[in-house]
Amino acid sequence: MGPSRHRLPLRAFERICSGAATRREVALLREAEHSTRRLKLLALADAVAALPGGLGPFADVGAAWAVLADAELQSADAVADVLMHPTVGVWLGRALRQVLGARDDPTPLWSQVGGFHALAASAAVRTGLPCSLPVPVLHGAVTLPTVGTFPVRTALPVGHARFALDAGGVSVTVAGGREPLVVEPVKRHRLAGGGLAVEVVLDDSDPYRGFGAPTPARPLDPARRLEWAKHLDEAWELLTRHHPAAAEELSSVLSSIVPLERARPVFAASSADAFGCVAMSPKESALELAEALVHEAQHSKVNALLPLVELERPDGVGYCAPWREDPRPLLGMLHGIYAFTAVVEFWHVERDLVPPSLRGLADYSLALRADQVGRAVARLRGAASLTGPGRGLVASASARLAVCGPVDVGGRTSEAVRLTGTAHGVRWRLRHVRPSGEAVVALADAWRAGAPAPPGAVRGRVVPVAAPATARLAVLLRLREVDPDGFARIAAGTPGDPDCALCLGDAEAAAAGYARRIERADGDAEAWGGLGAALDSPALRERPEVVAAVRRALGGQRGGAPGPVELARWFDRRGR
Repeated sequence: MGPSRHRLPLRAFERICSGAATRREVALLREAEHSTRRLKLLALADAVAALPGGLGPFADVGAAWAVLADAELQSADAVADVLMHPTVGVWLGRALRQVLGARDDPTPLWSQVGGFHALAASAAVRTGLPCSLPVPVLHGAVTLPTVGTFPVRTALPVGHARFALDAGGVSVTVAGGREPLVVEPVKRHRLAGGGLAVEVVLDDSDPYRGFGAPTPARPLDPARRLEWAKHLDEAWELLTRHHPAAAEELSSVLSSIVPLERARPVFAASSADAFGCVAMSPKESALELAEALVHEAQHSKVNALLPLVELERPDGVGYCAPWREDPRPLLGMLHGIYAFTAVVEFWHVERDLVPPSLRGLADYSLALRADQVGRAVARLRGAASLTGPGRGLVASASARLAVCGPVDVGGRTSEAVRLTGTAHGVRWRLRHVRPSGEAVVALADAWRAGAPAPPGAVRGRVVPVAAPATARLAVLLRLREVDPDGFARIAAGTPGDPDCALCLGDAEAAAAGYARRIERADGDAEAWGGLGAALDSPALRERPEVVAAVRRALGGQRGGAPGPVELARWFDRRGR
């Protein structure tokens, strides 16, 4: 396992920035990711060798390394396939961080190190190499990446067994004796069409499939597996017909899909450690599934780029990403800009091809994502911590956005997108930005004196709040565009609701309703967000945290705090 040197040609980087990558460019990223994992594996072996002990049956990493090296001599491609399996990347990242003391982990260190032996056993099975190795037992099974799981009778969440492969076949032995050999092979599904094909793993059993600490298997029943296969086939057919470049990219990137429970509120997710893997909840249509696959493939590409190209220098700033409720680092902004630009391109094509029943979904999705990417690009304009390549990635996203625009989806849909973006910005600042205390006191004093609001910007600092946030207005606005009948039923059942009033175009009633909510609970960020969307108030759009802080400061005076609308208008007059 010797070292390799990787270079990413400038033209390849520019091609990746400009949209879907070809197989050649993805191959460059895969090769770099493969080398990164080999280096991590070597670093893990060295770090484990330096440990004072406590690894039980997994102390001899050298034996596992020898099996892995011999297997590579038999078939380098097979070993590379095992090493590049997404869950191997997750295990490897967690194990290395734990061994180096960079993080606490609920998994015992000896069990985590045992993943090295499971990796070697997998390589042995794939290449037909005889071996006998201890392997970890996690949640009642021995799991060999790309091979499958071997159930083991145990009441403990972690343990160990001995795995052997010889002329007589495979055996798994635990302390109580040899286990009846039952193997549940990795579930694979082949997608083919339009001259493109890819085989993906439907991973419902690997303990590291959730990108975090090991979890028990959640096997798909036959009906759910058929449902996933049907939707995947339909999504692939759609992609190869309407988006051939994206389908070609996915045929080289995608390797594994982790089905989540239907109740999980996760549209789709990926991990920097799991190249080519997408975890997602079931989708209502092939259209939504195709969108999710295109989106998550972009994150895999950016993650694979990072060892090759420095896109940014961490600056510790928490940025406002229009698609998230929490402050994001600069790299997170780049991820989102790149991924959602591909989503904009997806809907730019689909809106002219979908049936009339889905035109509302296509128009709204296109307009919303284009608006969000545009806002994010504007917020990074002039960001000093972007490197040259990082600025190039943002500039390419902006150029791609321009090709898809201007987005003409009609006044009502455009209004829904505008209201969604405004309310998000207000909520975000209310939750995470703290204005200067001195400036707040000066503004409160001016109000008490009946004077105009003094001019000048009020400094603030981002203080992330980890509490969960909701965005009901955004949900209702989307529903109004995508399912008008469904929205009408909700609106009819909630008279006087300010969110519904705003969706129905009654901004005055909505503002009054939001104001009443704020008077009852001054910290209601959703109500402030709705008020900012309902009022034509620059102060609420640009510095809502200042308006709210001054109102709180005035709350102790005789007569109580002023109404939020009255106070916002006072702030707005200073700008005239």
